[in-house]
Amino acid sequence: MDDDEFESTVQAIRTSPLPSYVNPVADLDMDNVDLSNGTTMEHEPGTEPRTAHAVRDVSGVQMIGYGIGHFYNDLCASMWFTYLMIYMEKVLKLHSSNAGFLMLIGQVTDAIATPLVGLLSDHSTLPHCIDRFGRRLSWHFLGTVLVTFSFPFVFNSCLPCTKDTWEGWTVLWFIPFIMLFQIGWAAVQISHLSLMVDLSDVESSRTSMNAIRYGASVIANVLVFALFAVLLQDIHEKSIIGPQDAHNFRNAAFVCTGVGLCVTLFFYAAIKEPRSTGRSRLNSFSSQVSERMYWSSWFKHAQFYQIALLYMFARLFINVSQVYFPFYITLSEDLSKQYVAIMPMVSFVSSFVVTAFLGISCVNKFFKLKILCAIAAILGVSNCGWMLMHVDLVQMYLISLLVGVSRTTFLVSSLGMTANMINRSTESGAFVYGAMSFLDKLSNGITYQIIELINPSCE
Repeated sequence: MDDDEFESTVQAIRTSPLPSYVNPVADLDMDNVDLSNGTTMEHEPGTEPRTAHAVRDVSGVQMIGYGIGHFYNDLCASMWFTYLMIYMEKVLKLHSSNAGFLMLIGQVTDAIATPLVGLLSDHSTLPHCIDRFGRRLSWHFLGTVLVTFSFPFVFNSCLPCTKDTWEGWTVLWFIPFIMLFQIGWAAVQISHLSLMVDLSDVESSRTSMNAIRYGASVIANVLVFALFAVLLQDIHEKSIIGPQDAHNFRNAAFVCTGVGLCVTLFFYAAIKEPRSTGRSRLNSFSSQVSERMYWSSWFKHAQFYQIALLYMFARLFINVSQVYFPFYITLSEDLSKQYVAIMPMVSFVSSFVVTAFLGISCVNKFFKLKILCAIAAILGVSNCGWMLMHVDLVQMYLISLLVGVSRTTFLVSSLGMTANMINRSTESGAFVYGAMSFLDKLSNGITYQIIELINPSCE
């Protein structure tokens, strides 16, 4: 692909859901088109006709309300990705292969659940008593319930087990709680992501909502790390994480559950989901007319695969660095266990600063998404090279800072490209996010297991 073709492809991603589904009516005078009495736009064979629709947008309060709708998930995800492996290996004393297997079970469950939840959410399959609040909010609520009743058990000891219990029984004890947690987590994630394109048709508003969403994620992570910095403080300078810290992880899980529920209640109070018309509307970014996108239609377009791979690699970089950063801190640099909370906190504080910067409308209009993605890739690769060297404490702080900057930029740009691709084809938006997350979670789970098998001591 030459430079002109690449530029036109990226521009197409930013301005329309899918170019081949756009009619050549860019110069159409919409004031002279009769859309009364059910008159519809010209459409392709095999697709449903679409009518014009007013551009939707959100208020500032709704932006903030949307942004905190994933806060509970972010609290749980912070503990899951940052501390599950070290909890299983250092506190519960499971073999690294079993710890990696439990992580793999969780990621595979999440990978399978995300596209299924996406399809079910798009088709509003829940009972009317729940679904009447909206197809996205109802699945968000169901996922919240599942997370609440399963997550505290993930970071608790095996209740029926004793010191003489076979390790395999311990693994079996955790599997159902991990699976329920991941199904609930997927339901919240997919419903929340797809809700964004239902709320607003304006690209700058979507970018701002993405930035606020990630800003809330940063705050959630910082709160978790601050909590662990307090819980893991020790009078011994070189103390390390061990079985004596089991109660600290249990208490942290209970705190995250309580705080997450309180914030989620505010999200439900601030957001009212628009009713789906069952039809797609005019593209808000041009005068072109878009067609209804069924979930199966996405597989016919190369852009779907390109952006899916981009999102997968972005999440792979973010999550793998988050999972193994604590091992790098405690083993490679021989720092005390408090730094397992302090260094990740530095990363997410830097993430918050970048997110606040990108959340300004005039800023995100200036920085194109492809430029942000390139910046993130350069920073991420450079930082990984730096981590291979022997570094002192000051350099560790700088590494932590750059990790946060690259994570934020990667995620905001990849989510922005995904939202622009979906654009106003919101009837299948949840499936798109589900498919993206399927690749994300499956690749992460396989990667964790490979690392645990190749280097079980994480040295």
